[in-house]
Parts: sequence; C-alpha cells; structure tokens
Amino acid sequence: MATKTLSLHCDVEVRDILTAALREYAHAAYPEGGSECAQVARYTLLQAADTVEAGVTNDSGVVQLSRRLRTQLKAALEYYFDRLDGQTGAPSVQQRALFAGLLKGSPLSKADLDAARQADRA
Repeated sequence: MATKTLSLHCDVEVRDILTAALREYAHAAYPEGGSECAQVARYTLLQAADTVEAGVTNDSGVVQLSRRLRTQLKAALEYYFDRLDGQTGAPSVQQRALFAGLLKGSPLSKADLDAARQADRA
C-alpha cells in the first residue's frame, strides 16, 4: 500500500522559497470571494505553507504533507518559477528540476540550489 504522505527534505532557505511559492499561488489562483471549492483550495494551500514553515527549521529539515497536495505543489512551483523567469529574463531549468526532485522525496539544500542557479545562468 502506498504511503499517504509526502516527505519534504530541505533546509530553511529552500523552505522559504517553497512557502512563498505556495502563498503566491494560493492568492493568484484562488482569490478571495471565489467559489466555495476555490476557497477550500486556497485555505488548504495556505495551511500547507504554514505546515512547511513550522516543520522545517534549523533543527529539523523534514516535513510531512498529504500526497494529495503534490499536484498543487507542482502548480505552485511552476507559477513561482514562471514569474521568476519573467523577472530575471533567464530560464530556471535546473532549479525547477531540483524542486521536482524534492516533491519526489529527494533532499534539497541551499548549496544544491545555488549550484542550479549557476547552471541556469550559464
């Protein structure tokens, strides 16, 4: 039987990017005043951001979320990186790949992310 949770292994710097992505996407995709279903999705994403923020600290680099959120997490990260690419004018291919790995259980650190940023600039 498959596990019902998604383990995210990251450090505080990566956590901050993930929580920003979740919050930005929740506000953009599900603005206040939408349908009841949209408001539930918004609330769920904002709660996930709070869970990640509280769970990943300097002392603990792992947080558990429901696997049902994986698609929404992917969408939030795509939204975040699409906006980043638009602001910087540079693609974020390597960074996106690392975050995709994070959602599949691979650990992600600031050092990994810095290397991906370098590769994306090259």
